[in-house]
Amino acid sequence: MPDITIGRLRGGLCAAWRDPATGRRRRYQLEARTRADAEAEALRLYRRLNPPPVGQTVAELWEAYQEERDGRQIATAMRYSGKSLLPQFGAYTPDQITTQMCRGYIAARRDKGIKDGSIWTELGHLRSVLNWAAKRGRIARAPYIERPPKPAPKDRWLTHAEIAALLAAATAPHIKLAILLMLSTAGRVGAILELTWDRVDLDRA
Repeated sequence: MPDITIGRLRGGLCAAWRDPATGRRRRYQLEARTRADAEAEALRLYRRLNPPPVGQTVAELWEAYQEERDGRQIATAMRYSGKSLLPQFGAYTPDQITTQMCRGYIAARRDKGIKDGSIWTELGHLRSVLNWAAKRGRIARAPYIERPPKPAPKDRWLTHAEIAALLAAATAPHIKLAILLMLSTAGRVGAILELTWDRVDLDRA
């Protein structure tokens, strides 16, 4: 979503945001009298004054998505999946993507020995970008992205001896802490890295 703030101006409510073209802060008087109505009116006004570029390519949308997710685990992961996806899909606009193109990508990756689980994740990143673009109003709708069947998960639990060996090998304090958090919460590494202090209850440990 655009960074829109609601404030007061000349006795009423106003919306403010940075102009995407100039970077200057702009304020606009609103007719709304409540904050909820003001937020809805401000978003409509922003979209009217800042229509999305026409014919954006997958590569451009991919870059915009990564910029919005900068600093998060998904942005790091997408730097790797983009190396495989963008040569195939990057120059196309979303409306040009077909099921046949997805199937061709799957076949080409399999020919290189890439497992279906990795292909499923890569095309999932493409799907995420296009769904995000549709929600942000950058494209009219997100095309269907066909993926290979998701491999069945492999159930595997660490033994007490393996846990002890893993912790003993983690000499760096931050690595050991991350392992302890993942073991004790069953959280994914991305969720652990994005954990914020306001979600930690130190009083109850």
